[in-house]
Amino acid sequence: MVEFRRRGPSAATLAWVEEELGGRVVNARRLTGGIVAAVHRLTVERALSGRREFVVLRQYEQHGDGDVAREARILAETGEAGLPAPRLLAVSATGAEAGGHPSVLMTRVAGRADLAPADPGHWLGQIADVAARIHEAPIEAPAYERWIDPSRLAVPASATRPALWRELARVLNEAAPPAEPRFIHRDFQHFNLLWSRGRLTGVVDWGSAASGPPDIDAGHCRLNLAVLFGADWAERFRTAYERRAGRRVDPWWDLYAIASYDDSWQQFIPVQVDGRARVDVGGMTGRVEELVQAVLRRL
Repeated sequence: MVEFRRRGPSAATLAWVEEELGGRVVNARRLTGGIVAAVHRLTVERALSGRREFVVLRQYEQHGDGDVAREARILAETGEAGLPAPRLLAVSATGAEAGGHPSVLMTRVAGRADLAPADPGHWLGQIADVAARIHEAPIEAPAYERWIDPSRLAVPASATRPALWRELARVLNEAAPPAEPRFIHRDFQHFNLLWSRGRLTGVVDWGSAASGPPDIDAGHCRLNLAVLFGADWAERFRTAYERRAGRRVDPWWDLYAIASYDDSWQQFIPVQVDGRARVDVGGMTGRVEELVQAVLRRL
């Protein structure tokens, strides 16, 4: 998987892009941070006008063609809903036309991930606002995929407060509270947000978008904030999101999202950060435990 993400698009893939766009690919640059897909910014020179423009190619080494088709449909609908997302240009759901790898071609949204915000409060407020906008969007999507089985939760080997993890598991093995399903991103967190001059310009990586409890998005974002920055950042985001959404984040669904954390995060988060911010790996689980404790207090 790592080797696939790091190599450039094949000649067959580039030929597909050129046919779809009616131009010539003059440059391909790998974008930082992808974990499940290879993502490249392509420079395309249009045949008729000679004008050059950037597009983004997202390719999967292995992916269900139904999943890629869903991602393409979601991209089309997010644009119609006015969300700050890339616009779909072309899709090869099976990869047959694109060199053997399922591929999605989309417009480039200006900006880059900001993992060291100059004004954390303003940064978190914008994240909360776009999360609420996503959850308000009238987009129909398949039911969300469950990433964890509460009956099989284990205490991380790196845990310093194992009792917290056992209490988390106990709560999640109780019945889930009812939640109105809404459109959710399903992988909503700062690695999938683009910024320019302190302004949030786009949300990317819509491959897991679904219909489900919106607090899964809020909790997943909070987990990622705690992992990289601390539980205090996660709590500030919750406050901002609740104010913008006009409702409280349910602690059960909050815990459900946070429970996806395990020891593997200490390996893949530094890869995802890729030198763009300092990562305190040794304190990572402790920061998540602070967040778990804060959520348990809200029950």
